[in-house]
Amino acid sequence: MSRHAKAPPRSFLARWLPDLPILLALLTGGVVLAHWSPAGEINNGANLLWSIWLVVCIVAAAFRAMAHADELAEKFGEPLGTVILTISAIIIEVAAVCAVMLGSNGDATVARDTMLSVLMILLNLLMGAVLLIGGLKRQEQEFNAQSASSYLPMIIALGAITLILPRFTHSAVGGWMSDPMEVFVGCASLVIYLVFLYFQTTRHRNFYAHHHMTEREHEARKEAHASGEAHEPVSTWRSGTLLVLALVGVVAIAEGLAGRVQGLLAASYLPAGIGGVFIAALVLAPEGLAALKAAAREETQRAMNVLLGSSLSTIGLTVPAVLAIRWFTGVSPELGLDAPYIVLLVTTFLVAAINLRGGRVNAVQGVVHILLFLAFIVTILDEASVITVK
Repeated sequence: MSRHAKAPPRSFLARWLPDLPILLALLTGGVVLAHWSPAGEINNGANLLWSIWLVVCIVAAAFRAMAHADELAEKFGEPLGTVILTISAIIIEVAAVCAVMLGSNGDATVARDTMLSVLMILLNLLMGAVLLIGGLKRQEQEFNAQSASSYLPMIIALGAITLILPRFTHSAVGGWMSDPMEVFVGCASLVIYLVFLYFQTTRHRNFYAHHHMTEREHEARKEAHASGEAHEPVSTWRSGTLLVLALVGVVAIAEGLAGRVQGLLAASYLPAGIGGVFIAALVLAPEGLAALKAAAREETQRAMNVLLGSSLSTIGLTVPAVLAIRWFTGVSPELGLDAPYIVLLVTTFLVAAINLRGGRVNAVQGVVHILLFLAFIVTILDEASVITVK
């Protein structure tokens, strides 16, 4: 028998059981859209259980969505595979942010806090974890430095325009923007991301692939392919259809999650400022797992593509969506960050630019990124007067 012979087909139950969360998410989303969910205070037992169920469903469906996106990514290769992963993830993020923004009773900072939390989780917590995991396997990890050189200038430019500049303009008080400024920021974010996406998938494809794999990376690839030889081939239409259905379920459930986040935080005795971190953690759970798995397989380039690509798409796609909602609802978001968070964001950009410039990273750099994330959490608690500075 040939070493590459196809594996026997799995049973119907074994084939479809892993996708049961998608069906549950669709049914739960239907209940949410039909407004059959329990009403009342969050401390009501039934309402609290329903809120927890929504969180469980959205996380489970998001994991299945990213699993099918990962299958398609493996089939189509880089960089198209990473584009599929990041677009799928950003749909989940935009749905959650917009739904919570609409159900936040006029809280204009939800979108800003969530986008900042996403950037802090991607560029600090997950980046640090990826570097630490890789550092446990070998002293230094290599990747194509051209990818970081392409991602970071756009991430920094868009981050400065959308999250820092509004705090210093005089067209509106505080962190708000005037109508012309909002139009410019929304259009600039979308256009820059689309231009980047075009060059990433055409002329600059080789920037996002690592052409100089070490012997250990070659061995990891061989083992991965060997373990995959017994698996059934990926069906594009099946994975694509289930990916779309999972995303539909996530979007529907996100509407039911709106207005419940603050109640969940209050029930857990957490400050309201953690809301952005909570939402970001929900939407980034599957994507973060994908990056950590890539790091464990010593695929540093794949992990970098996921983290940096998601950071860019967070700003490039979420900001236009949030501003579009503003024009339909009249609820203007406050995007400008307060001074302590500007310091943390600028420091994150500087550290990432320095650490990734040479295409070689190590575990010590990972510790620095994690330290910045912890400083972010402590700052939130300090702002909420939970920690008393003596």
